Amino acid sequence: MSDDERYIPTTAMRPPPQSTVPLGSPPPAGSPVLRLTPAIFGSALAVIVVMVLTLIFLLTRPAQVSEAQVVPTLAAPSTAAVPPPADPSVPAQPASTPSVAPTGPARFTEEAKPCELVSTELIDKLVRRQKQSQIYKEECEWSTIANLPDNMTHNLTVFVKVYPDDVAKAHEQLYAKRAEYNWHEAGIWPLQPAIGDDSYVTVNSLEGGRNQGPSKAIVGIRVSNALIEVTYDRRVPADPTGRLLQGATEVAKAVADKLTESG
Repeated sequence: MSDDERYIPTTAMRPPPQSTVPLGSPPPAGSPVLRLTPAIFGSALAVIVVMVLTLIFLLTRPAQVSEAQVVPTLAAPSTAAVPPPADPSVPAQPASTPSVAPTGPARFTEEAKPCELVSTELIDKLVRRQKQSQIYKEECEWSTIANLPDNMTHNLTVFVKVYPDDVAKAHEQLYAKRAEYNWHEAGIWPLQPAIGDDSYVTVNSLEGGRNQGPSKAIVGIRVSNALIEVTYDRRVPADPTGRLLQGATEVAKAVADKLTESG
């Protein structure tokens, strides 16, 4: 027998037998043991449930808004309504602008002189210890200059503008003047009883130092192609009795009558 034949096994080599443990039999001695008890199973299930709920919460919660992104809504400051004129015959709503401008011949052809259209007696009655001034040719002013208490300080201004041969222009300027006083809540009223061809009235009180006002009444009138505006104010916080309105109306009527006589 040769050397090659001597070391060739004559039977197939088999792997060493492995020990098997029947199902349900205890593990061999020395093997690690991991038992799945109900307590372990319950704890694991609880952890999984918590993780799932946390994930759902994170995915579905609304986005948070930081304090810097929150812009507070501020209420608009309230404006105290100015009481309407004391005369109960004055309507409670503003007069609307006529859609059609007036036509016809103009009544006045010469410029007016406002300082000459108010009598001295009437000026002395409304403005005590006054001085007269005229900066513009269409406007004349009388103001208290003496050292009198605040509630005795008055100002009276008379504005008269004639638009030669242009009644429509006087009408347009009357309503332009009206629009200047729509910034407060007093409103604009037609004058009652009516004077001239068209008119407006407004009364306003402003807050001032030491509760001085002033309070003022403004009366505007159009007579044909002439525009008249009278402003009468006093250093008082309010005019509940309507003295300012009465004074402004009296002057406006006197100016309109004098202008009509001269025209």
